[in-house]
Amino acid sequence: MGIKLPMLILHRSYHPWLSALFCPSTLNTLSVKFHIRTLGCKMNQLDSARLRAALCSAGHEAVETETEADYAFVNTCTVTAQADRKSRKGANTADRNARQVAVLGCSVRIDAPKWQAALPGALVFADDEEMYRYFDVEADNAQMPLTSRTRLPVAIQTGCDDTCSFCITTLARGAHRSLSIEKITEEIQEAHRQDIKEIVLTGINLAAWGAPDTKHQSQQAQLHKLLQALLVNTSIPRIRLSSLGPQYLRDGFWEVYADPRICDYLHLSVQSGSDPVLKLMDRGHGTAEVINIAEQSRKVRPATALAADFIAGFPAESDAHHQQTLDLVQSVGFSKLHVFPYSAREGTAAARMPGHLPPDMRKARAARLRSLGKTLRQKFIADQIGQTVSVLVEERQLGWSSNYIRLRTDKRAEGSIAQIMLSADTLGEQID
Repeated sequence: MGIKLPMLILHRSYHPWLSALFCPSTLNTLSVKFHIRTLGCKMNQLDSARLRAALCSAGHEAVETETEADYAFVNTCTVTAQADRKSRKGANTADRNARQVAVLGCSVRIDAPKWQAALPGALVFADDEEMYRYFDVEADNAQMPLTSRTRLPVAIQTGCDDTCSFCITTLARGAHRSLSIEKITEEIQEAHRQDIKEIVLTGINLAAWGAPDTKHQSQQAQLHKLLQALLVNTSIPRIRLSSLGPQYLRDGFWEVYADPRICDYLHLSVQSGSDPVLKLMDRGHGTAEVINIAEQSRKVRPATALAADFIAGFPAESDAHHQQTLDLVQSVGFSKLHVFPYSAREGTAAARMPGHLPPDMRKARAARLRSLGKTLRQKFIADQIGQTVSVLVEERQLGWSSNYIRLRTDKRAEGSIAQIMLSADTLGEQID
């Protein structure tokens, strides 16, 4: 399969591979070099992995740097205004480095004309299918998009019906759609045949799998039923979950979570520890759901690591609201925090709200949360010193425990699952 080379590329410096433009007999066998720059979430990473696999399957060559590339793909993110700015900066850099830049992803889906105006010489793809057709590759027939030799992200759903006031991803990714148990099972079975030891279930609103409407019928989410089916129908050693909405975890989830093949690491999309702020955010959950998850998870798996996303300095967040968030983080004992100062995203309800805080205040509150998160991370790891944990060995003889602690594995074979005692000597991350 060949790439249809655009006429707009002719403003670039001449390179020998461009001679194929003038030789129809060689166009369909032309192989080009490409590089993919990815911003944003695990779904974006998975989309990039699929694109890479499709292009490689068609005979094209992935290269390490954009300066080597005939085509530099930039997979953009738009979850916040800052993410949007980073995407544009990345695309501008790629445009300078590579012979041709192609932009795709959530930011492009939201405003393709703006992207085309900003980068007149770029290929702008608001639709992934259009991109695959343009490059004459078959996404469905591509090799499995392996992102490592040991673990694989597996999408179980995409889109979201929620209406969080700060988020524009629902416009970029569309309505909530769950993939079938059969399709998910087949992909995991194939991954295991290729010696993958851990799959990471991924989605835009992962925990809502199986719900017909993620906004109004959260109680019908059935992630636990999917996990039950995967435990029965696959033999993959480890199943890891990416970010979870607290309101979607049903009582049946804890029965499945007891199985040691499910990693005891739960990453919650919390965003605030203040119920009034959560209401302004239109999150669909309160602090009670977060506290319940902490209690239930540790009742079933005492070594559970709880991670969370937080937004600091949301419009109208008072000092008291911020303190409520600090108190929740402390009382739950999160082991890892991802903290972002609020960034107004044009087109969202939050951007139109009164009470926007000064940028310095947002940054200061984010810094306080991060500092607390670091302290709690240190405590979480220190409490487990002396424990023997199961570690999936990856590159450079390092690996991750089930509850996401980085460990040195002392020359164990990559891809093996080893039992390692957690100590100062085996710890692979800094906790000072």
